[in-house]
Amino acid sequence: MAKAHGVSNERMEQEYVHIISGMSDAGSLKVAFSALGKRETSQVLAFNELFSIGPLSGLDTLTGMQNRHQWVAERDENYSISQHCHQENQLVRMSQTVKSIPPHKIIVIWVADNAHDQTGLRFVLHLLRDRIQPVHMVDVTELYHSAGIHCKEGVTPHFIGGTDREDYLLIVKKYSQGVPLASDQRRRYESDWLRLAEENQMLRLWKDAAIISCDESAMDEVILRSVIELEQEQERNQARKGYVSAGSVFIRVFEVSRQFLGTSFILNRMRALVNQGVLVSRGYSGDLNQFLLKRAQIY
Repeated sequence: MAKAHGVSNERMEQEYVHIISGMSDAGSLKVAFSALGKRETSQVLAFNELFSIGPLSGLDTLTGMQNRHQWVAERDENYSISQHCHQENQLVRMSQTVKSIPPHKIIVIWVADNAHDQTGLRFVLHLLRDRIQPVHMVDVTELYHSAGIHCKEGVTPHFIGGTDREDYLLIVKKYSQGVPLASDQRRRYESDWLRLAEENQMLRLWKDAAIISCDESAMDEVILRSVIELEQEQERNQARKGYVSAGSVFIRVFEVSRQFLGTSFILNRMRALVNQGVLVSRGYSGDLNQFLLKRAQIY
């Protein structure tokens, strides 16, 4: 009985419900709360999704969720396994959980400047569209500007996982309550979700403080240019001319684009370029470290 009473008290004390769009970021947030002694008052909910890719149409319906699951699973062999291992974080359960958050709880949504977080934000606000109570937001990228946090590496982080540990602890300590979204801003985010769902493109990029819907091939030119640049660097460094590692290509694509798309998506686009005859490959295409690429002779 004492144990049950303790669990009940813990739930009652969890005044804040923090919603975040990725499992890894959720883990980091829980660790930070624990380090700061805030774990008992803070519940963390996470979607096991990458919202910058895949279909969005009807995502608040079972059919829409199933369509998305099928699309992603066909392109990422680990997706179904991950979904099975984290069933409480699946779209169906998370959507129900978000919509059933009690009105007395304070909801805080965490984002940074990337299409994944920003699309997730709009989806959550769509789910909460009938909620009268304020919804709060923590924009990690914005805090680096408004709160005067100085990046040690000189680059403002565009995804939560790229935040320096000390900076992240500072943000969680001082700003984890978030800022209430004005009602007109909430409506704009909700309308933006409807736009994205209607466009239903398979790729979303973050550009000029907005989410841009794109065909899934939109990053192909960046991938090809990265392969060419890495080949040229090998030649300048007098390295043996030939294939370059897909892993190094992925790193270059991220450094150039600053888009949060995940390794599986970029790897799938590399395979597509090979199938199209744009790139030539060698090695195991399921692993960035074993997959080697070079441009085809026609290029």
